[in-house]
Amino acid sequence: MDTRFLAFVTVSALLIIAPGPDMALVARNALRAGQTGAWSTALGVGAGILVWGVAAICGLAALLAESAAAFTVVKLIGAAYLLYLGVQSLRTRSDLGPTAGPAGSDRPGWTATFRQGVLGNLLNPKAAVIFVTVIPQFIKPGDPAARLVLMLLVFEAMIVGWLTVYGFALSRAGQSRLGRRVQGALRRLTGLVLIGFALRLAVERR
Repeated sequence: MDTRFLAFVTVSALLIIAPGPDMALVARNALRAGQTGAWSTALGVGAGILVWGVAAICGLAALLAESAAAFTVVKLIGAAYLLYLGVQSLRTRSDLGPTAGPAGSDRPGWTATFRQGVLGNLLNPKAAVIFVTVIPQFIKPGDPAARLVLMLLVFEAMIVGWLTVYGFALSRAGQSRLGRRVQGALRRLTGLVLIGFALRLAVERR
């Protein structure tokens, strides 16, 4: 592992831990569905990242990053989706915690939270921009394909790992006595954060 690869890992870590829509979405589902919700959402985000990585290799992400019209369409759809999830969080009953509620209640299942992770990531065109502007800074002509695959897998493992740990911590905190008392407020705060990210994404330029 050379210094260029280590620099890539360092920059990737900083990008991953920076607060953004993915973390807000994991927080939302960790508070609504516990550790299963956090883990499945993190895997969904990872699946979205994998799609962006393959798209970048194929040149599709570069096309999206260069096309103002395509960028705007994806951006607005993504903003609308985050807005929908944020409003849904604000409307969630405050007495439904990760272990509360019968089957079929407001608590989402594994498939729903995984799908939200995938869509939340795929509808954020900034993910495409990262893959075509930041990551290529650590690639040189002549690098083997195995190196590119390794970089993608490392990024994938880091983001899924970080979001899982982050979501598990929130879920455990929500199950404590104090956490149960403030869980409704945290859900509403997460909803407001998602709405904020939706508005920021809607007005953001490339």
